[in-house]
Amino acid sequence: MVDRLNNSTGVLGALKYLQSSTRDLAETDKRISSGLRVNSPRDDVTAYHTAAIMKAQGSSLNAVTLSLGRAESISDTAIAAAEQISKLLIQMQDSVVAAMNEDLTDDQRQAYMTKFAGQKKQIEVFVHNASFDDSNILDGSKPNGVSFIADSDANVTLTLAGRNFLPGIGIVTLEDDNDLHTPQNAAETKKELDQSIKNVGEQLAAMAGERKRIEAQMGFVSKLADALAAGVGRMVDTDLAAESALIQALQVKQELSAHAVGIANSAPETLLSLFRN
Repeated sequence: MVDRLNNSTGVLGALKYLQSSTRDLAETDKRISSGLRVNSPRDDVTAYHTAAIMKAQGSSLNAVTLSLGRAESISDTAIAAAEQISKLLIQMQDSVVAAMNEDLTDDQRQAYMTKFAGQKKQIEVFVHNASFDDSNILDGSKPNGVSFIADSDANVTLTLAGRNFLPGIGIVTLEDDNDLHTPQNAAETKKELDQSIKNVGEQLAAMAGERKRIEAQMGFVSKLADALAAGVGRMVDTDLAAESALIQALQVKQELSAHAVGIANSAPETLLSLFRN
């Protein structure tokens, strides 16, 4: 049997395979523990760069989602208040129609007048309470409405129009001089009340349309964010099934390499035994 004294090629070859399998096993273990196939640019520079861009877009979409969520809340608050105003205006018709009778006593007419005035005051309460996050689009404080970013580049916005539901401004046309002092006054108030009910109904329809547009954009942004997240996952996430199979194969390879190193290390002992004899 012949072998080199200074360099044992068998040991070096077996050691090389052992080091390679150990390194591969460590890399596979890192991918499994982190859940990422691409942990750094060294793993795959193209996938890492593309995934970083997509992650940035996903972060921008999160900001858009927050913006649209705020728009939904402001819109829902305003619609809820407008619906209450609409119901209250319909209820006010009872007092107005009753006050159109000419055979009412002074006490009866005064009772209707008091009830009507209280209901008209309640409209103002509804309007002033229709605020969310310091934004009220029903009290005339936002004549240009409130705008919200609707895409990741902030190039698209959605706007909730500003309105004024306070009595005597335009939508609710009831003025201070609309009262129930006489049947004639009650008849004039009835006309203004009917117009107010119509106006509020039209505004509610427009507000519902704005709410639908926000909801549609929110759905689109959500699907886009899901698509980006899935794309990033396909680029950088670990295939756990494949990695689990690979780690078993590498463990076997490592064990065989270690055994080969042991066999290679035993060769010099065999050579030395020739000199002992």
